[in-house]
Amino acid sequence: MKDKIAVVDDEPYIAEVARLYLEHAGYQPLLVDHAAEVLPLLREHSPSLVILDVMLPDGSGFDVCRSIRSMSKPLCDVPVIMLTARGEAFDKLEGFNVGADDYLVKPFDPSELIARVKAVLRRSKPEEAAIAPADPSLPLPIRIGTLTIDFARYRVELEGSRIDLTPKETELLYFLASKAGRVFSRDDLLAGVWAFDFPGGTRTVDAHVKNLRKKLGSHPEWRIETLWGIGYSFEVTAHEKG
Repeated sequence: MKDKIAVVDDEPYIAEVARLYLEHAGYQPLLVDHAAEVLPLLREHSPSLVILDVMLPDGSGFDVCRSIRSMSKPLCDVPVIMLTARGEAFDKLEGFNVGADDYLVKPFDPSELIARVKAVLRRSKPEEAAIAPADPSLPLPIRIGTLTIDFARYRVELEGSRIDLTPKETELLYFLASKAGRVFSRDDLLAGVWAFDFPGGTRTVDAHVKNLRKKLGSHPEWRIETLWGIGYSFEVTAHEKG
């Protein structure tokens, strides 16, 4: 069955190019051009991914993304790629703060759009990665006490149970745990995990660390430590990394 991809953009040329390339790549595009159409489309068609323009005739894509993340499961977990002509670092940060999984600036290479769609879908479907042949080029899982971080499958388990983390939370946890004991500033983490440099844009890092602590709880073997005025580190206290 083809993955359905919602394309939310009011520029006819952009929407048509996205449609043609998505169809060529084997996806089923669903096109709408107003913010008010997005949530009804999600409820009716349950797309696998949303390509969402920031500037829409009747509202902001940022607000739409917030609304998507407020929906009930599983719709709230649909991956979102923000698509916009606004390329400033602040807009990228705002997109990630409201729950976007990736960000692409117009004008864009349609082949890059397809590559990003494939990458985001791969991260959002770890169950499919679990049955795929092992790739020796992918990083090995990290095991610390009862915690297992399988970056290749975007799967985190604690005491034998899977923990429901977002892709970006998984990436942040793996980044910190793979360099246990090293202190990273918030700007270091923005560059290493979010792949862009935004001096002072620390809110998204703090929010993701807060979510990780809430979802993972407190454990004697390890902890995500805050160094006030500096940043964060992953500290192992009782077990060595696996």
